[in-house]
Amino acid sequence: MTIEVAQENPGSPKRSYILFSGGSFFARVMKWVTLTVITLGIYRFWAMTGLRRSLWSATHLEGDHLRYHGTGKELFIGFLIALAILIPFYALGFGLQFMGLIATIIGFAIMFVVGFLLTPYALFRRRRYLLTRTSWRGIRFHMQGSAWRYVGAWLFWTILSVITLGIALPWRMAKLDRMLAEVSYFGNQQFSYSATPKNYFDALLPAYALAVVLFIPIALIGPSVFAAAIIAPMLTFFTWPYIAADIFRLQVNSTKIGDAGFESHIGASKFYGAYIIHAVIVGVGVAIVGAIGTLLTLTIGVQIEPESGFFSLAFLPVFALYYGVLLFANMMVLQVMLFEWKMSSMVVINAHSVKDAIAAGDLENAVGMGLADTLDAGFEVI
Repeated sequence: MTIEVAQENPGSPKRSYILFSGGSFFARVMKWVTLTVITLGIYRFWAMTGLRRSLWSATHLEGDHLRYHGTGKELFIGFLIALAILIPFYALGFGLQFMGLIATIIGFAIMFVVGFLLTPYALFRRRRYLLTRTSWRGIRFHMQGSAWRYVGAWLFWTILSVITLGIALPWRMAKLDRMLAEVSYFGNQQFSYSATPKNYFDALLPAYALAVVLFIPIALIGPSVFAAAIIAPMLTFFTWPYIAADIFRLQVNSTKIGDAGFESHIGASKFYGAYIIHAVIVGVGVAIVGAIGTLLTLTIGVQIEPESGFFSLAFLPVFALYYGVLLFANMMVLQVMLFEWKMSSMVVINAHSVKDAIAAGDLENAVGMGLADTLDAGFEVI
């Protein structure tokens, strides 16, 4: 009898699965949300720091976990510096509103242009901050390159995408993702990126096809072509979780660090599930908050005049609850849950090839994070 023993091909790439072992985040998220609401939003810098530190430490690769080195204090200081940069422009914009129609238009234009220019700058600096605060096996990530060069590309491709009604979007996404990847490093090991505009077009094809298919009947039976141009893209929103999963897999599979590559097999069901759970939590939470607000109105409406000013103060807890519901849903679902699903779907190929990486790069200050937070008040993890 012959016994055949299967032997592993010594030349085959070594595959290492990313493991996520975070346990329950519910209690921690509740604590962060409660403290953020109680402090009227000030604690959110420490909340996001705690969230990132917990998520990073729960992410393991070949027995070692990621480490996050950022602090809430530096985020808070970065936010204050960002406010000092933006306040003069916004103060000028608001001030011009009291000087006539033309001045009002100029004021809004100033605020729009400043926000439009600084958004890509903040995104670039935000990514650089997060990379320099992340390490694996004692080696930090970092970024080189010019933020203003990225701003120029972002502005050009964004405007072109708007002018072409989204046709140029695949080229925009491929260009910007490549720019961010190719200036990123793990120690002295440089990132590379291989996705092409065609890959992004294939990922976006369901949205393009649905927009075209819906545009024709809506234009024929709707009030106008203009309405069709608005309604059709809105309906394509329902394809977005499917597209988001496809784009995430594309970005992961196209990224390499030196000779180490990545793969992700996450399905669209995870994205649909996250968005549905998020919508349910927000819907139920807002309904409860609305009921409390209605009860409060019926209780104090007869006794208290709105002109007294106490009316708005009485509703402060309602507004705080509303903010808390949104923050909890974002942190628990769109960050913790989706982050865990993303990381657990990833495989690293030849992770051992970066074991000889040498520490390099300088730390980034938190001003970019502050600008990003000021411009969109976002709570994104990465």
